[in-house]
Amino acid sequence: MKKYLKRTKLVAALSALGFLSIAGTAQATLFEVDFSNSGAFSGTAPSTPGNPSDIYAKAIFDDGGGSGTVTLTMSVLNNLPSGAYVNDWYFNAASAPLSGINFVSGVSASVDNGTNAFKADGTGGKFDFAFHFNTANPGQLGQGNSSVYTLTGAGITANSFNSISVPAPNGGGYVGAIHLQGYGGNSVWVGATTGLISLPETGRVPEPATLALLGLGILGIAATRRRK
Repeated sequence: MKKYLKRTKLVAALSALGFLSIAGTAQATLFEVDFSNSGAFSGTAPSTPGNPSDIYAKAIFDDGGGSGTVTLTMSVLNNLPSGAYVNDWYFNAASAPLSGINFVSGVSASVDNGTNAFKADGTGGKFDFAFHFNTANPGQLGQGNSSVYTLTGAGITANSFNSISVPAPNGGGYVGAIHLQGYGGNSVWVGATTGLISLPETGRVPEPATLALLGLGILGIAATRRRK
């Protein structure tokens, strides 16, 4: 009887560890900013895609469930005219300037980092940091290409970039802006006034060992009840 009780207590303890492991995983947050012709504020928008609300560029901020470091992925989709590319990409941060902006993969850019220091064309407003991509191949951020950077700063999360640009004399108020060119000799500035906050997961998938402990704990509880 004593051995049985010790065994069930051990299983219950292991089960508790499994529950704590699952409960302790952090929740990753994504902040997505989408760009389409409906946000054009300066220049001539491309004729493709034909629907003004069709998204052709997007930026995704991913904090991985922690704070202090955020991964930014800037992507250009395949629904733009052939030869079109993003030359400049502007963003804001709730606590600017960022302490670091580091290239990870894809197409690299020159980077500006400050506080309300970089003005988009026309009514774009002033932004905190910006990426400037090559205007000639190789090096263009064109169809099907992406650029990945890590952003660092005290306590920043994905939601830190849900921040509005400071209005310039003629307007502004965007969470991000791009300068698109390379189609028929035209170019356009496109702003995004809203972004999408996404909570894609409640935490990491538990490891097999954790799941095994959880299963043992449930069996132990059931066995204890039957014994009683």
